[in-house]
Amino acid sequence: MKKNTDAYLGFALMWREDHFLSLAEDKLKKTYSDFFMESLPFEPQFSRYYHKEMGTPLYKKFVLTNTVIDKSTIKDIKIEAVSMEDSLRVDGKRTVNIDPFYMDKDQIVVSTSKYRGNRIYIGGGVFVELELFYHHRSFQPFLWTYTDYKDHIPFFNELRKKIK
Repeated sequence: MKKNTDAYLGFALMWREDHFLSLAEDKLKKTYSDFFMESLPFEPQFSRYYHKEMGTPLYKKFVLTNTVIDKSTIKDIKIEAVSMEDSLRVDGKRTVNIDPFYMDKDQIVVSTSKYRGNRIYIGGGVFVELELFYHHRSFQPFLWTYTDYKDHIPFFNELRKKIK
């Protein structure tokens, strides 16, 4: 990364059936690049929002790609991710949830299509949220940081060491 506007592209992936995760990962790798590093899959504790549509149990993981993006492109990447989700729907329901994020040495910023008061609208139905920031030798959460990100701070700290 050469400029403050550059960051590594990552994705938070949530799924129920491994088959659909594989299809989504293939699409992401074909469109962006191979995964540089990924967390172990886990069962998110606060994902009831998705249960009615996607079923249970749900699994989640974080992946970082080899792709360096200009941060301003995250809106287009989120729109593409929604299109990928739509292409994998069964009976109108999502089989995988794909939330792009970007990461540099100082911050992790998540894109979403859901509004909350702390999120910034960047157009095209996309909001961004600063999820973690680096301070005192570790990523730090905010009041609004998703538990999944808080619980994986050691993973993100390890990623930071590797990309720095």
